[in-house]
Amino acid sequence: MKTIQQLFDLTGKTAIVTGGAMGIGKGIALRLAEAGANVMIVDIATLQEAEATLNEIKTRGGKAAFLQTDLSDTKNLDAVVTNTLQHFGDIDILVNNAGIFNYTPVTHLTEELWDKTINLNLKSVAFLSKFVVNTMIEKKHGGKIINISSIDSLKPSGNLSHYDSSKGGVRMLTRAFAKEVGKHGINVNDIAPGGVNTPGVAKMAGATMTKEQQEAMKTQMTQFIQMLPLQRMGEPEEIGNAALFLASDASNYMTGSTVVVDGGLLIM
Repeated sequence: MKTIQQLFDLTGKTAIVTGGAMGIGKGIALRLAEAGANVMIVDIATLQEAEATLNEIKTRGGKAAFLQTDLSDTKNLDAVVTNTLQHFGDIDILVNNAGIFNYTPVTHLTEELWDKTINLNLKSVAFLSKFVVNTMIEKKHGGKIINISSIDSLKPSGNLSHYDSSKGGVRMLTRAFAKEVGKHGINVNDIAPGGVNTPGVAKMAGATMTKEQQEAMKTQMTQFIQMLPLQRMGEPEEIGNAALFLASDASNYMTGSTVVVDGGLLIM
């Protein structure tokens, strides 16, 4: 029987974390690196924007590399695998975290916004996972695929029909992949975060809003937090903790499962 330290030790393993430059992705990348994994951060952000995360990992003694790319274009996905193999020689863990959301009522939904959201939030998850699965099979070892869905895949919050549809698709995609690739020793699970403090949330309440909009957002956020049983927003590292569990041997008998990390929101 493995010790707790052995269960969560990722030394020698390589993880790809999409959208890993900041926010939830950064929280995941830092935690996996702390556990010993080599981390390939893939993001549309610039190297300058990703440097803080890379430096933090390296300062702590971890190994990380960065690839800037647009994951919504499937022509770029094969290069993610190729670059990771060139840097680290293998792929053991894939975290599909990259995603976008844009509050838009269904009456104002455009085909352009629909396609943009689905292409990044769902299509890239499917095809990058496909490439990674094929690599794991060719290397003749198992692995862990972790998809970041959302509580909106379980309970729509309103004005996000395109986002909710993409994340509902991620949740079902997780189960479909899990059913097919389990025989190869590959576990596929997803994490459904609730409200988390990220740069994206901060941007929504930033200077681009009018004073009245900022006040309305502040009031809405206060009301939202008061409704939560834990009375606070989540932090990126707390999603990172869940990702570490799913990436580790501690979750070896889990596949096709959703881990909800929402401060109790779904109890509401």
